[in-house]
Amino acid sequence: MKEHISIYSHPRSGTHFLEAFIARNFYRGQNLSSNGAIYYGHWSNKILLESGEPYHQLFGSHFFPEEVKKKKRRIYIYRDGRAVISSIYRSKFYSTSWDGISFSEFLRKKIDWYGGLGREAYPDMNIVEHWYHHLNSWMNQPQDDLLIIRFEDLKRDPKTVYKSICKKFFPQEYLKLRLGINKKIDPIREKVGLSPNKATITSWQTLFSKEDEEFFISQLPSLEYLDQTK
Repeated sequence: MKEHISIYSHPRSGTHFLEAFIARNFYRGQNLSSNGAIYYGHWSNKILLESGEPYHQLFGSHFFPEEVKKKKRRIYIYRDGRAVISSIYRSKFYSTSWDGISFSEFLRKKIDWYGGLGREAYPDMNIVEHWYHHLNSWMNQPQDDLLIIRFEDLKRDPKTVYKSICKKFFPQEYLKLRLGINKKIDPIREKVGLSPNKATITSWQTLFSKEDEEFFISQLPSLEYLDQTK
């Protein structure tokens, strides 16, 4: 049996949303759970989820690509950095010593983790820099066994994303699509994941002031990874 797809991402990029999408559309009926409790959240205040996570076996990691053992079927999902940062802030996935921090302060402060929130690290970059560095590192990996998916595309057009996954990793299913044998897909309409937010594409706009957005843009070498769909 072929190994399951492994999903990688920057924290709060739609990881669990994609896990649910893949589990329900490609591994329906299979037990993909963590088979026990898991911890999540910031390293200074990890949260115990006693019930476990239903699709945890599809999770690769939040690490940078050079730290990850190479597998044959990998997907990296990314999301507009403004939405990522807003989600981390709203979920309060930051140091307990930062309690009460404003969003503007959070945006500019150097973070104390690297790759995943659960791993303590010496602060040397802010959250904007970390998001871009993480995403750009994965984007520059060889893509013979890696598929890059944008969270916004998965929300807006799940059928096209389903087709791209079939083409990359499930050739028999892709052939059926080519022959006009369409399958009803589950687009995942309910909230899923750990401390799920609304997962709307533009929810970040209620947090960012004009000055915050200007600062965010000023930290990026390029705007290529932002969602610019109107």
